[in-house]
Amino acid sequence: MIYKLIREEVRRLPVLSPAAGWQKADLEDLLGDFLADRIEPLTASLLVQARNDDSVGKLLRKSIRHWLIDRSRKTAVVSLGRSLEKVLVDSGAFEIVPAGTEGAGRWRLAGTAVQPWSGPHTRLVEAAYTVPNIRVPKWNSDTRRAPVADKASIEAVIHVVLTAAAGSMEVAQLVEVFTARFPVVLDPVVVTLPADAGSEIAVDAQPSPEEIVLACADDAEAASAAEGIVSMLSPKERHMVPYLDSPGEIQALVGCGRSQAYQRVARLREKLRQLVGEGDDVLSVGAEVIRLCSGAVETR
Repeated sequence: MIYKLIREEVRRLPVLSPAAGWQKADLEDLLGDFLADRIEPLTASLLVQARNDDSVGKLLRKSIRHWLIDRSRKTAVVSLGRSLEKVLVDSGAFEIVPAGTEGAGRWRLAGTAVQPWSGPHTRLVEAAYTVPNIRVPKWNSDTRRAPVADKASIEAVIHVVLTAAAGSMEVAQLVEVFTARFPVVLDPVVVTLPADAGSEIAVDAQPSPEEIVLACADDAEAASAAEGIVSMLSPKERHMVPYLDSPGEIQALVGCGRSQAYQRVARLREKLRQLVGEGDDVLSVGAEVIRLCSGAVETR
């Protein structure tokens, strides 16, 4: 039963899929990992909570799903750490603290001599949000992972964070700041929505596209910025933009289930928020992005 449930649930999280797709040996390895991690607490849970075969199946599925979600998030964090480390190594703006020096192995701004940083990362996340014009490379949903940002943007954020820290940092500490600044880097959780779920489920507190359009006017600078943003969206994402407040429309457009529609809305909203930025012209740029994408839908 556990093997059958793992085989079903793992397909909800494509990020875990091997390059060649799931093979029997891969699923058996996953089963072994699950049993090694969860068999003792799971057994105790079943003995206390399970009343019949049906409740055993439900408890097993819930435990497997949560375990797989945790596994996918760890995968995302590891991938982000590798991306940050590559930028740190390739950029001349940063250097590793040499051996024999306090904080050895950490990273700091090149040419500085600072103490190791420690403390709450809230202030560093706030500093990361001040970096303007974050650019996210085009991402095809068929690939395994969405990039957090392009290399130049990642480098700019690291520079601002290390400046705010006024100290050297471990890659793991930078990852913590980046995951708070770019929550989209964590793989979306795919869950089955309850049967009575509907429009009362709030995906985002951001203004609706219609409110943005009515609240601001277009100008040449906003139009230019918007064109650049739209060019970084996939054709499917452009068609989705006008329907961000209507997941039902996105279900029909993309051909997916309700939970996947809400997932796609949340991811696209976060991507647009990162691309548009936090400048004074955010509303104008956002309105022009919607207008351009609405045109793409009309000419589809």
